[in-house]
Amino acid sequence: MNDIIEVSYTGDLLAHRRCPRAWAYEKHVGMHPYEQVQAMEGYLVHHAMEWLTTYYQEHDRKVHATRDQLIEQLNRYFKILWGKGIRTTFSSRDDTIERVANHLYPLPKGKPLPEVKAVVEGALHEEYPLRSVRKVVPARFGGKSRVLLTGVLDVVVQQQSTLTYQRVWQWTDTEKLDGEPVEAVEVAQKGDLEIWDYKGTRSSTGYLEDYVRQVVTYAALLEDRLGLPKRCVLFFVNEPDRKKRLLAIPINREVVDGAVEWTLEQVRDLRQTVLRMQDDPLSIEGGDLRLRDLPLKERVTTELKAQCTACGQRFDCSAYRSFLGPGKRGSEHTDVDTLNVAKN
Repeated sequence: MNDIIEVSYTGDLLAHRRCPRAWAYEKHVGMHPYEQVQAMEGYLVHHAMEWLTTYYQEHDRKVHATRDQLIEQLNRYFKILWGKGIRTTFSSRDDTIERVANHLYPLPKGKPLPEVKAVVEGALHEEYPLRSVRKVVPARFGGKSRVLLTGVLDVVVQQQSTLTYQRVWQWTDTEKLDGEPVEAVEVAQKGDLEIWDYKGTRSSTGYLEDYVRQVVTYAALLEDRLGLPKRCVLFFVNEPDRKKRLLAIPINREVVDGAVEWTLEQVRDLRQTVLRMQDDPLSIEGGDLRLRDLPLKERVTTELKAQCTACGQRFDCSAYRSFLGPGKRGSEHTDVDTLNVAKN
């Protein structure tokens, strides 16, 4: 009997924390949202950064792609994503591609931003794969004793020149891994090794602490291969305020070890959801896992609502239905009314 749990950080742990019910039905029943509007821009941004890096390396690390070349490449990839059923919330393909291009090569100059150049010129590994059995965990893991934690780093950067960060993560409690972003100056020196993770959300996201813990855990997984990085960096590509686009996260031995332990606690929570799913699927409640002590209607955050409205399991989700409340004249709310043919 296999006693190893294989867990993807993004696909499992973060998705489970966002909504255990949606994760369980999608992961273990095979039910998926009928649309993936949230994915389009994220896919385009990741592809753009990978392609820009490859272009630079293939041109002897001397020439950056132009804005027109980037737009041409995004058009090609957009067609691929569209063919896979991934849609966009924006009005047209051109609007979406222009939006992504402006995040990276803003007009009127149409040149790559300094942070984009730092990634492209300093990239050591694109989509660096991480697969490693971390450690033996307690038997209360629901019949499993080991975890294979997997993740995919967006890029590992060896800085080629100095780069100044204007926003830094300040640890307020390293034992609990609590902290907050502050306006401060941290300078990356030439030769500094860093992990960068791209995020399609804005820097004000309610999941910021989860993203910080995620990338610090990645530092632990990377350590055996390249050593402990100097810092981790979150790159909020969709953030309009350039001063808030980059968040530098200082790390040390205590923080990295704590991140691994915190991650294992999330795996334990996830494992309990799996066992409940096997015993009684209807017992799994929806809503943000971090808010599970609140009333049902308060567990749906603004960010989660964007997922809920496209979730195929929303019709009998007590958390989402409580959040919506009744429709007009006491009828079903239109978002969970199965007879609403305009949407459902």
